Amino acid sequence: MKLREKKATKAIDKTKILVVEDYFTASMGLCNLLEFWGYDICKLAVSGEEAVKKAEKERPDVVVMDMDLSGAMNGIDAARVIRSSYGIPIIFTTAFSDDQTIEIAKAAEPVGYFVKPLDFYKLRSFIDIAVNKN
Repeated sequence: MKLREKKATKAIDKTKILVVEDYFTASMGLCNLLEFWGYDICKLAVSGEEAVKKAEKERPDVVVMDMDLSGAMNGIDAARVIRSSYGIPIIFTTAFSDDQTIEIAKAAEPVGYFVKPLDFYKLRSFIDIAVNKN
């Protein structure tokens, strides 16, 4: 296979990620880093409702979602809908690590749960594992 063909195949195989984060600075930093690593940020959502709509339309390979979103639907509720309707793996990010929050998050069946500030290298490995498992 020629080098040009390898590059074209690599671009087609890019992992598509939907980032759901309502804090602008955090979302831009995360998106920039994920793109630097070679992931395709298919969309960015700032609410649970928007996340569900974009997941349906874009069908990302994985969703990286803040659990505490503003609006009628928080990240946990959105994750439940996305997971059950489309089978897309969810990785949660949150500022909370208390036992009650973790128990509530488990019900949405995430493949990962990260307390902010994020360890980006661990997040990267969870993204790769989630995509390979799915």
